[in-house]
Amino acid sequence: MKDGRLSYSLDETGERRIDTTELDRVFGIKPAGGNGAHMPQSNTAQQGEIEVLHQWLADRDETIRDLRQRLDAADHRLTALLARPEPAPPPEPDPPRPFGRRILAWLARQHGW
Repeated sequence: MKDGRLSYSLDETGERRIDTTELDRVFGIKPAGGNGAHMPQSNTAQQGEIEVLHQWLADRDETIRDLRQRLDAADHRLTALLARPEPAPPPEPDPPRPFGRRILAWLARQHGW
């Protein structure tokens, strides 16, 4: 457009509008499937670019999958570190023995019975 190879017109809002016949003249667009839609002619450069883009998408998907796995693993480790085990209840004290038995136990210890 800047060099004048492709002509355009401006609409009311100042946006550029390009006629499809102008695209056909410059880029060799041909109708696709008879529905009136136009598709650019395929060529080797475009197919190569498509293959590169597919590879980028596959790499991106693999990176996302790897990062999600790492995040899940880190989340599990963090949860395990932050989880505090419940404290064990204090042991129940032995029931007090009657006074007479305590005296007998003391006497037995004193005399080695």
